[in-house]
Amino acid sequence: MSKEIKRNEFRKANDKKFGAHPTYIYAQKGKKFIFIGITHAAITDEMENIPLEKNPESGNKSQAYLRPIPDEAHRSTFGAKLKGWFFSDSDKKKVEKIKKNTKK
Repeated sequence: MSKEIKRNEFRKANDKKFGAHPTYIYAQKGKKFIFIGITHAAITDEMENIPLEKNPESGNKSQAYLRPIPDEAHRSTFGAKLKGWFFSDSDKKKVEKIKKNTKK
């Protein structure tokens, strides 16, 4: 069993399931990244997304949302790290809540 390694980075997913959406990767287990998807849609697959106070992409003023359930995918699914991306302090609390509520 692989142990979980903490990560703290933004990358874009590049495959059919996740499209080209940005993601926040917070852990790696073996060759898979565990991440929270970021989108501009208020609802995805009939599930309400969590609105962010501030778009994590610096300079982008459009509304962004977090997917409420983390996902995992092979690390080859992701592109290079996105530079200049960060969560505001109030949004970090939302991220932590998603991570905490989904831990087994």
